[in-house]
Order: sequence, then C-alpha cells, then structure tokens
Amino acid sequence: MFKLFKRLFKGNKPNEVVVFAYPTFVYSWPLILFGYLFAGIQQLGGVEYPGIAWTYIFLVALVMLTLGVDLGRNASVFCLVSFAAVWLGILWLQATKDVMIFAKIGTYIRELQPTISSSMLTSISTILLFIYILMFFLARLNDRWRITNNEIEHRSLGRRDDSYGRGAKRVVAVYPDVLELLICLSGNIEVYTANSSQRLVTIENVPFLPFHMGKINKILETKSVTAAADDDDEEDD
Repeated sequence: MFKLFKRLFKGNKPNEVVVFAYPTFVYSWPLILFGYLFAGIQQLGGVEYPGIAWTYIFLVALVMLTLGVDLGRNASVFCLVSFAAVWLGILWLQATKDVMIFAKIGTYIRELQPTISSSMLTSISTILLFIYILMFFLARLNDRWRITNNEIEHRSLGRRDDSYGRGAKRVVAVYPDVLELLICLSGNIEVYTANSSQRLVTIENVPFLPFHMGKINKILETKSVTAAADDDDEEDD
C-alpha cells in the first residue's frame, strides 16, 4: 500500500522530471469548481440568479469545445476574425438594410431568463468530481513518464514498462489547442530522434507543461554538455 501511495505522489528528483498524461476529461475542472461556487452564492442570496445560469451555460460550452475541438493558433485567429466579421455584418444589415431578424433573436435569448437550482449545481459538480478523482488516480497509475539524462521511461501498473534510451533525442513541447493551454496550461511532449526525422513517442495532455519544459531542457542541456566533454576527452586520449 505504501509503494502504491509513493507511486501516486512521488516528487521529482534533482536529475529527473516526472510528468503524467491525462485524458481530455482533465479540462472539465471549471464545471466542478464553479458549480460548487455558484451553488454557494445562490444559497447565500436565497435567489436563483439568471446571470449564474448563463455563466454556467457558457462554461459548459467552453469545456465541450475544449474536449471536442482542437483550436490551434491559426484556427483561433480565424474564428475570432470570422466572429468579428459576422457581428459587424449583422450591425451593418440592421443599420442600412433594416434587417431586424437578428435583433429579434437577441431579444428572444435575453427574455429566456434561465435559472439553475443550487441542488442541481451541487449534484452535477459532485458527480463530475467523483469521475475526476477516479481519472486522476488512474492516470497517475497508468501514464507516468519519467525523463532523465539517460532515458525516457513510461510506467504503467500491471503492464510492461517502456523505456526509450535518451541518446541524442530531441524533446519538443507542442500546444495543439489554445483552450487546453488556457484552462490547464496543457500541451503535448513530442520526442524525436537526433535528426528530428522520426517521432518516437507523444505524451499527451500534460498540465502545466511550460513549467515542466524548463526543467526538462536543463536536464537535456546538461546531458549535451556532458556528452561533448566526453567526446573531447576521447579525442585527447
């Protein structure tokens, strides 16, 4: 039992970085956190606020978009430009062509006044929290990656562990989705061969990746300096 606990929460050693690859469900934490927060606000006020319902609906849409669609930098810029163009086009149609259908749609949406009860928010957050905790522990058991000077090791409970000899490989941080980066500072770690022609492995959905990459780069730079020094010693001999 102690070994299992140590495996789940073991910290990094000075000469290694341990990261965990999580399922995309890791990006659902805003629904859990704000569900409890909004429920508490409504209970204190004794009122079901429409603004809270609209905000929670927006969070649901944001999380579903994050889970279902990868919006890279170029795609995000295109979507923002397209949205601005459509919005300006609607305003132009209303001002010059007297097209009021969009205004009527907006009025209809504003008049909906949705509400969501505190008990519903608490129930949703509790169910999602249980799933989130289960996902967290399974990921730490089955998708643990250990990066050192000499190797990149994948450990999975009950399965064969994989190890990639470090050698002269190149490690790159990739951020395929702007929303994943926004919600969890998350991205992928891609490991390539020395000449970068072949990708050996991809570690997906690593939260707080920018902070991990700083230490990974230091470890790999130390390896490069050590290897260069060894080569010089061999030439002198």
